[in-house]
Amino acid sequence: MKDFVNAAPWWRTDIFTEIVTSGDGVGDFLKLLHERASSPFFIVDGILEPQTPFRGIFEQNDKFVFDASESEPRTGDVDRVVSLIKSMSYAPDAIAGVGGGAAMDLAKAVSICLSNPLPSEKYQGYGLDMARGADIWVLPTLSGTGAEVTPIAVLRGPERKLGINNKFVAPVVAVIDPALSAGAKKFNRFFSMMDCFFHHYEITKSKTSAEYAVLDAHDGARMAREVLSCDMAEFDIDRAAKSAAASVLGGSSSIGGRVGVSHAISYGLSNSSPRLPHSVAVTISMLACRDIYSDGGWDDTVKFLEINGMSRPTAREYGINGSHVERMTKTAMGMEKLWLSHFGENWRDTVDESFVTDIYKRIISA
Repeated sequence: MKDFVNAAPWWRTDIFTEIVTSGDGVGDFLKLLHERASSPFFIVDGILEPQTPFRGIFEQNDKFVFDASESEPRTGDVDRVVSLIKSMSYAPDAIAGVGGGAAMDLAKAVSICLSNPLPSEKYQGYGLDMARGADIWVLPTLSGTGAEVTPIAVLRGPERKLGINNKFVAPVVAVIDPALSAGAKKFNRFFSMMDCFFHHYEITKSKTSAEYAVLDAHDGARMAREVLSCDMAEFDIDRAAKSAAASVLGGSSSIGGRVGVSHAISYGLSNSSPRLPHSVAVTISMLACRDIYSDGGWDDTVKFLEINGMSRPTAREYGINGSHVERMTKTAMGMEKLWLSHFGENWRDTVDESFVTDIYKRIISA
């Protein structure tokens, strides 16, 4: 843990975020935030409220408590918080996201949408002209998502799950204390690191990712493998520090890199089940892609599940069945950048509706 707090930058990618490594995450976060911002507004994952380390966060006056167990952030959640803040007597100069990827993404989306006139669903996508919002500060309480450094706020919209992709969505400051994940359940710690591994692994196989992103991804994949190759039932601070370092690399590698097939497939699953966590959706997808990721990704996924005594998750557990296949196929076919990442310029020679439908049928029958 001491080595993590004193670590020099371990990422190669130029990131927009100031990383503050800390052994007193909540204390340092509140101290720095109140030194640099006069009127912050907090967006906090409600699951943290009973946990003693976060008492200082919940004592803050101006906050929105988000129930991340219900769903990943939706465009409606963003619009509701934006409306709430605009009804206040002052405009916050910082939006502080405290929690896992869902809470951080909600904070990121709220910040930029406060400064832009349209509903948040209109800003899902790439290359859209948007004004800068209030400074975004984040305090991650779970390692693996990489949301603490990415210029992306992933949202479920009325029609699709897609991020607001804009440089102004990147956090200005991220305070990272690996010990803050001690209160998280094994399920959450395990699957968030699975998602971290998938990000790294898919970027190392990408045909469109920048060289520096691939190098970061190789380092991150190694760290994630080391963590996931142990039984994560008990919290371990050294593994938590390695997880936190891998998560930052997951974010940095995503800036210049692109994930691939299992993520493309996961978006269709997520659109069909609001309660399906993204990390579980990608795991389900990878398990159906043995022929595509036969050089380690599928084998590692099975191994990590077995070591940790976790059953293979299925789509049926989350209410997904054959009636969803057509819609899921349409969603996945729209992930052109991800198919391009894995298969290259001629991806359409391999990927068509039949190819994608076959994957979903394997998932449904598993």
